[in-house]
Amino acid sequence: MAKPKRLLYLTASRLTAHSLSRGNLSVDASFERDDRGIAAFSAYLKGTRNLYYLVVDVVEEDYHQDTIPYLGRSDRRQVLARKLGQRYRDTSLTLSMSLGLEKSERRNEKVLYASFSNTQQFQPWLSALEQNECRLTGVYSTALLAPALLKGAGLKAPRCLLVSVQQTGMRQSYVEDGKIRFSRVGRLNLDDVAAVAATCAAESARLQQYLVTLRQLPTAATPIDVMILAAAKYHAAIKEACRDSEVLRYHIVNADEQCRKAGLKSFPPEAPCDALFLRAVAVTPPAEQFAQEQHRHHYRLWQISRGLYGLGLAALAAALLFAGVRLLEVYILRGQIQSDQARYQTLSAEYARVTATFPKTPTSTENLKATIRQYRLLQSETAAPAELYIEISKALAGFPQVEIEHIVWSVGKPPADASPKGGTPTPPPPPPQSTLAPGAAAVAIEPQYALAVISARVVGARRVDLRAITDMASQFIATLKKNPQLDVAAIRMPFAVTAGDTLAGDIGSERAIAEDASFGVTVIRKLGR
Repeated sequence: MAKPKRLLYLTASRLTAHSLSRGNLSVDASFERDDRGIAAFSAYLKGTRNLYYLVVDVVEEDYHQDTIPYLGRSDRRQVLARKLGQRYRDTSLTLSMSLGLEKSERRNEKVLYASFSNTQQFQPWLSALEQNECRLTGVYSTALLAPALLKGAGLKAPRCLLVSVQQTGMRQSYVEDGKIRFSRVGRLNLDDVAAVAATCAAESARLQQYLVTLRQLPTAATPIDVMILAAAKYHAAIKEACRDSEVLRYHIVNADEQCRKAGLKSFPPEAPCDALFLRAVAVTPPAEQFAQEQHRHHYRLWQISRGLYGLGLAALAAALLFAGVRLLEVYILRGQIQSDQARYQTLSAEYARVTATFPKTPTSTENLKATIRQYRLLQSETAAPAELYIEISKALAGFPQVEIEHIVWSVGKPPADASPKGGTPTPPPPPPQSTLAPGAAAVAIEPQYALAVISARVVGARRVDLRAITDMASQFIATLKKNPQLDVAAIRMPFAVTAGDTLAGDIGSERAIAEDASFGVTVIRKLGR
């Protein structure tokens, strides 16, 4: 539940503290303008953490309109500070309000300067607020709140004069285009109803002439709308005294009824106009106010803490949202797991039902699986001679002088003098015992090789071609060796050549040379390669 706002109403004689909560405006305390009153006010503030709005209604106000060149933000701030320092000796409670740009080629900006003539009367109250670390939102004059009251009453004329009968007297505030231009306070005898009504009429006409003198109005015949805001007891007398003229158009507003229209369920009956000003500052405070940053220090700290609190809430909401998304994903994933488990159980039951119809076998399923693995291994290492013959034919295609006499093909181990590529193969390890049923023997399968013992000769050989015959046989054997699918062993060359280049054998006849031109080689191919 939000705490009620604290509205401080300062006049020339006293300060009154009000609280506004759910449309109920009530007086909390009243403090006289002396040392005892200030001490009591400081005690009233102690330990509170509310927002405070200070509304001031005093005579010592000054409004001055001026023009400055159209400048950037930084230069404009410096010019306004210098202008305020030149016009007012004490700038602790001043403000500058932009009134828009002049409709001329130079684009000068119209500015309204405002301040209080005697700022010392506010210092004890402001010091008490500072000492108790109160969150002072701002210092507002009732003149700054006049546009809000005119808007609340539905008066939308470009030039309006608000005449309000308050506890301090009669305040006249001139508003043009929704912004305050001039304000002053006159003394009144609030007990004399007829005198109050006559003063409202006379002072309205006098102020219209004064505005013409100040050139606030274009001409003396420029009409303005006058809204007179007073309590119900003055309503009939004011309506009788204030008659429309060529330049003044009156709008008489009952302050009591206006309070109820504004949503105030309860308010001080002797000060309905003051209640409207206090309600306006609490609901729609204007952007312009008199307090400087040193007066609003604790309010700024509160704003920063609220911002950090909002950021923390936003981060928490984002984290909760992320966690919610993750929880939803976990929930969906668990549903999928349960669905898969149910499907697995259904399939397992179906598999068990189907396998139950199979005929019984003399051995276990594990032994059958091991047997199938061994069968597939044996099948992969079983081959016909066609693949080996194809490889030999490829090598033979490049040697037309080499003639195959016969080939003996077999499957078995390579000769003892063979050196297969990659070294002597080692048999694969037996399958792990865990895959076999108890008592099932592990069968180790040694690698098998296809062997082709080739007998060939070099045709067309002559006596003088003994070395050429040997080279031809060597080249053919080298071609077989280049084939990565083949290994070569048991090589028998046509002629044996010693280290001293001496040929061995009977080379005395052509027949001997032809017989000696034959050579042999064993070609090996690993099955499954």
